[in-house]
Amino acid sequence: MENLYTKRKVADKDSQSCLVCYTPTATVLYNASIQDWFYCCEIHVDDNPSFAKPIYPEEYTDVLEKIKVTKQKLDVEKSRGTTGSWDSWVNKVMYRRNSDKRVSESGNNTNGADNIGEDKTSTGETPNSKNKPPSELASLTHEYQLLLDQVSRHRNSIRNYSLSQVMFESRLDAKKRKYMRQRKAKQEAEAYTNTDPEELQTKFSFPSVPQQ
Repeated sequence: MENLYTKRKVADKDSQSCLVCYTPTATVLYNASIQDWFYCCEIHVDDNPSFAKPIYPEEYTDVLEKIKVTKQKLDVEKSRGTTGSWDSWVNKVMYRRNSDKRVSESGNNTNGADNIGEDKTSTGETPNSKNKPPSELASLTHEYQLLLDQVSRHRNSIRNYSLSQVMFESRLDAKKRKYMRQRKAKQEAEAYTNTDPEELQTKFSFPSVPQQ
């Protein structure tokens, strides 16, 4: 007896009451090892650990591990990026101040050219900057998003579930009670069929009609 239930769909016309909330549903959980099945809304198996838990493939666990590692790297890279942006901002401010000081002292009328060069340096918009490869932060962000997409696909394609221990035992008890009722009914039917009518008359005394 294996605690493994597979989610299946039936036609809408064949919908029956959910085992939990009694709402009509076309979703069925089937256990081939004990020939057990029941109707159940998908919400009860997708988000109710006390009732059932999804059984994920090994690939799903591997993706979760990769997400954990990638998230740690991403957090570290973000902290570095924050520090770098602050230093870059300070450098830009100091550069502007020094540049303005040199211009005012020299009295040179080349402010336009200096400002152009200054803007290019401060913003980093040089011709070579457009050809630079993606940063480590961008690469990690892209990888992290791809891993999240894989997790979403795995969750949407889940078909196998395991019931909680209490729920699974209740299903086993229900199967046993049903089997005992069927067995008893079969034995009674066989006993009645194999009994001789004359034997019934000798064993049982039927009430007679009262006589006046």
